[in-house]
Amino acid sequence: MTSVQNNDQRLLDRILEDQHRKLAPDKNRDDFFTFFAADKALQDWDLDNDEILDGIVDGAHDCGIDGIWTFVDERYVTADAHQFMPSRASKIELVILQAKASTGYQESVIEKLHFHLPTLLDMSRDEEGLVAHTNAKLLDRTRRFLHILEELASSFPQVRIKVIYANKAAETPHPNVKAKGDRLRRELAKITSDTKADLEYLNAADLRERTARGAKAVAQLVFTETPMSTSLGEGYVCLARLDEYYRFITSDNEALRLELFESNVRDYAGSTAVNNAIGQTLKSGTGEDFWWFNNGVTVVADAAQIAGKRIVVKEPQIVNGLQTSHEIYSYVQSGGQHRDRSLLVKIVVAPESGTARDRIIRATNSQTQLPAGALRATEAIQKDIEESLGHSGGYYYERRASYYRNLGFPLDRVISMTRLAREFTAFVQRDPHTALAHSEALLLDDDHYSQIFSSRHDLDIYRLCLDVHARLRTFLTQYAEDRPLLGETLENWLYPLAAMSAHTLTRLRQPTARDLLNIDLAHLSDDLMTRMTGTLEQNFKSSLRQSKAGGVDRIARTPGFTTKLRQSVISQSRYHIEH
Repeated sequence: MTSVQNNDQRLLDRILEDQHRKLAPDKNRDDFFTFFAADKALQDWDLDNDEILDGIVDGAHDCGIDGIWTFVDERYVTADAHQFMPSRASKIELVILQAKASTGYQESVIEKLHFHLPTLLDMSRDEEGLVAHTNAKLLDRTRRFLHILEELASSFPQVRIKVIYANKAAETPHPNVKAKGDRLRRELAKITSDTKADLEYLNAADLRERTARGAKAVAQLVFTETPMSTSLGEGYVCLARLDEYYRFITSDNEALRLELFESNVRDYAGSTAVNNAIGQTLKSGTGEDFWWFNNGVTVVADAAQIAGKRIVVKEPQIVNGLQTSHEIYSYVQSGGQHRDRSLLVKIVVAPESGTARDRIIRATNSQTQLPAGALRATEAIQKDIEESLGHSGGYYYERRASYYRNLGFPLDRVISMTRLAREFTAFVQRDPHTALAHSEALLLDDDHYSQIFSSRHDLDIYRLCLDVHARLRTFLTQYAEDRPLLGETLENWLYPLAAMSAHTLTRLRQPTARDLLNIDLAHLSDDLMTRMTGTLEQNFKSSLRQSKAGGVDRIARTPGFTTKLRQSVISQSRYHIEH
């Protein structure tokens, strides 16, 4: 007998149907629900599409885990994050997701997690033993967490593990499910002596509420005195109590709203002399007001309007004052008592067109030296790429994270800066191992960045990179339905195939970017992709016979494998590569 849906379930189904059609019509319903649930579960961390997908491990041998993400001080840990990790951290978080499009919670789901998670999160785990029954992506993502845990051990960070079980249930879990969840929580709390673990159950009503919450693009700030304004353009200067500013920069569950800082050219610098001084000023109980000793924060917005004792701000971006904001957040979170003091806040309504916004961002962030790559999003080449991809390729290039996704554009057409950098590295530079092993380095390292994002390149090369990868991604998804990929991780096959395509489509040993622009993409046929996939599989198997340690995931990330694969393609007469 089919159970009757309640209103929350009906409405959630309508939301899922609508977003599935708009965002990812090619995904099957279960895969889209996993992405949807991950997006809502991770809402407070404000990840972009690629970061959400990076943590999704759903598939064969997934040990009952659909997604897994590691955060250090609320920053997502990418493939090469160890290169940019601070020497000290206050908090490490592991978020684990189980998403099922069913209408009830099942004890078996908790039991499966209870069986596998303690082994996966054990630093002394048997890697070779796990390879046989655990997919490569899950092994790598849990390995990231363990590596970070070990690297930052000397700073004694708080360790938090959160398991999120999301489905379309109308009610909360049965007591039997909760009891098994409590046992899982207690087991995970043993990962380290000071680990705190938590289970969160998201049902239909919760997912609906988070969908509505994510649509908000307006924030309110309560001020202490009437703001000052001028006749030379729309803007305000005001004082706001520390506790009211804290409410402005946090979400309903008191997590820092990272989306407010997308236009800020810095990331939080952690424990520095300046930040320590801000912290000491906050902790001071001398009766002196905070704004006397602090430059305040600058907010750029699309619109601002005073309503009583509040100023309502549309699409706010904190372009200066990230360090101050973090210190205020930490101060209130740690129970700071002197919250009635004031902070100076400047709100500027700058026109979308023209250079005013970028000049404000640069001017308000020029007081101290910036780390490499901090201003990438405002560079001319990035704006040119966004315009070119939008006009000629039908892609939406996100210089600012989540901008186009929040507007409801299809997921496969929304391109992050990191994704474009990795696909360019794999196809044009023919370095798939670098594309797999690195993420942040491609943007933060000047050498990598200048080779990828350069005015010397024809802008069409970026569209071609995306087109090639899109075609390969579609092929691999269909191919894997009938014949599981070794390691069950699509990305380990995608980037090597892109590098192979550069050779097979040009029939050259050393194709240049100009050579690639002359190819006919129609020649990237199913037959050619099937042949290349067979060659890649043979090379994977050959390497695995020599060493199974780390599996396909390790092999694909080595320069030696790239060289071996290139020689294999060039030497085979069926690919007709010039000698």
